[in-house]
Amino acid sequence: MAPRKLKLVVSDFHLGKGPYREDGSVNVFEDFRHDGKFAEFLDYHREGEFAGAEIELVVNGDFFNLLSVDLDGRLQEAITERVAVEKTDAILRGHPLVFDALERFAGDPRRSVTFIMGNHDPGLLFAGVREIIARRVGGAHRFLLDSYDFDGVHVEHGMQREPMNAFNPNRYFRERNGELFLNLPLGSRYIISVLNEEKAQRPYIDKVAPFASYYRWAILNDPEAVLRISLRSVGFAAAAALKRIPHLDPMPLADLAKRLLRYTAFPTLEHEARHLLSRKGYNTVIMGHTHVPVYREYARDKVYVNTGTWNAMTSLDVGNLGRTEQLTYAHVEYVDGRPRARLREWRGIARPTEDVFF
Repeated sequence: MAPRKLKLVVSDFHLGKGPYREDGSVNVFEDFRHDGKFAEFLDYHREGEFAGAEIELVVNGDFFNLLSVDLDGRLQEAITERVAVEKTDAILRGHPLVFDALERFAGDPRRSVTFIMGNHDPGLLFAGVREIIARRVGGAHRFLLDSYDFDGVHVEHGMQREPMNAFNPNRYFRERNGELFLNLPLGSRYIISVLNEEKAQRPYIDKVAPFASYYRWAILNDPEAVLRISLRSVGFAAAAALKRIPHLDPMPLADLAKRLLRYTAFPTLEHEARHLLSRKGYNTVIMGHTHVPVYREYARDKVYVNTGTWNAMTSLDVGNLGRTEQLTYAHVEYVDGRPRARLREWRGIARPTEDVFF
């Protein structure tokens, strides 16, 4: 009898330098708080009913949060290979439980790990970054920069479907004084220049959806934040329009306006998924990027899964009001030789206590 064959897809962990700073204070730039639960998740899929199974873990982008990791208290806009390696090394040191578990998983003869690049971890474009991750994880692993197709299933992070966060695939790098650095899209530059400044004071600012609802609430309840974000955002847009943001690909004013007007903080990417399913012949499309878990069956053998995020989110949508933490992932198992995808939530193993972050 053939062994079970499955793929587990996760995304958008946004690993930073760890939950605590060296002085013991909370690191507000760290989004991921479930190191132990993720380690349990991987170990669970190495043992018991899965012991003899062939399993691939697909890390579908934004696993490493290079955009919000500082070096010596500074956030670099020009991310060279040296900077990206230092940031990645800090992330590896900040999450020992995560990478010990990945090492155990990848070291199993029937296990493998695939990393796909997202808009928060473009450091994967550098060979030096891939090398230090490879040394830490070991075992069977690989890196993909855009997407992963297998047996009618299409997996991609999703940032290329959104103009603000899409990279220029023809020019991933720029050069200055003989040194290459990442050619970041407009959305990444906005995170570094504007959003990180506000996140230092209001750590929840990038975890509220729909953001328009928060903005309306904040006009009455936190006008100082609204004024500051608005002024910074207008200043950023003006600088982009006037071509005063260093090392940003030049773009026509009409294109810039379209990107800004079409930008949605938490898109669903359903339209894009349906296009892939109908026009490209895929049976299943799996994305991340949105931080909103989704499972949709549009027709027989036409499924869209968004894996969401394991990080805490605050929903202002009436149908899902409140603070949520859903450790969601795509479980893709082969049944009668064909992959079948399901959206699942890891409930973990019961424990008496755990740290809580608000």
